[in-house]
Amino acid sequence: MPPDDRPGMIPQGSLNWKWALVMGIVLALGGIASLANPFAASLAVTVFAGVAFFLGGALQVWLAVVAQHGSSDGRLVAGGLGTLMIVLALALWFDPLAGMLTLTLLVAVLFLALGAVRIWLATRMRHRARWIWMAVSGALSILLAIIVFAALPEAAVTTLGLLLGIELVMSGVATAALALAARSG
Repeated sequence: MPPDDRPGMIPQGSLNWKWALVMGIVLALGGIASLANPFAASLAVTVFAGVAFFLGGALQVWLAVVAQHGSSDGRLVAGGLGTLMIVLALALWFDPLAGMLTLTLLVAVLFLALGAVRIWLATRMRHRARWIWMAVSGALSILLAIIVFAALPEAAVTTLGLLLGIELVMSGVATAALALAARSG
């Protein structure tokens, strides 16, 4: 089967390269804005995380209340977890600086865990070519986690915004590159 016919793949001719290029530029500009003011971007990430936790928690509580199947204990646990998500959302909204610290700490823990998993995977892939890159990626993730941990609590007000900025710039550049490739090919 040709590469464009694989499930989940976007056929090359169906990509509107102009709109994809616009999206790439918008993403990159958003990333540059985040990098220019990482505190504001960190605050925005914290508020958005609060919105996501609130909506997810409210939906979970509602589903626990209206569920017709499942045990009452299961619905009680689901409702309780939903309530905790709402409380977390409120905490992020009412004290966003503490929320930034908490989210930055979670990001550092995530980097540490990802690094450890990547190194473990690399040891299991030693029979493959270029397995060392997985180990290097894991080591860099662990190094990044150590840097974030060492810079806490001061790093909390900028780390999320910097990470958001880097992600948006990289996504924007990649999307623009794909758009230009679709235009010429």
